[in-house]
Amino acid sequence: MITNLKSDIGRYKRSSGNIYMLFEQGLWAIAVYRFARWVRKFPIPIISHLLRFFAYLLFKQIEIFTGISLPASAEIGKGFYVGHFGGIILHSQAKLGENCSIGPGVVIGTLGGGDSGVPVLGNNVYVGVGAKILGGIKVGNNVRIGANAVVLSDIPDGATAVGIPARILEKK
Repeated sequence: MITNLKSDIGRYKRSSGNIYMLFEQGLWAIAVYRFARWVRKFPIPIISHLLRFFAYLLFKQIEIFTGISLPASAEIGKGFYVGHFGGIILHSQAKLGENCSIGPGVVIGTLGGGDSGVPVLGNNVYVGVGAKILGGIKVGNNVRIGANAVVLSDIPDGATAVGIPARILEKK
């Protein structure tokens, strides 16, 4: 937990500076997420239940206050960064690699109805404002997803995807 949180904090320090990062709602949300993930693995059952209840209350407060929903059951790699708060929804089974950045209004989830699967994002993925990544797809490493893109199919490493539905612009 501490190692991942330090990596997250490092990304906010570079963006906001030392003292101002304390006012970043994305950092609040990821700190609560890291705490809730740690609580899920706590070895003493009765204490674990109390801590889970406390973590859930914190999660709900952060979700309501910031509009950022990062469920503890989702897998988020270290160095996670939320550029601005508001309207960010992660499916409870989503998987994000290391050093991912997402903007406001991003949804990472299912297509709805049935078992469409959940997205898996690689390392160093940037997801632009309002983008939607839906279904059981894989997004490669070092990928950029443009603002308001709707990603419904796999994206290879190093690509840039834009549009509705998203299409690949370039590949490095």
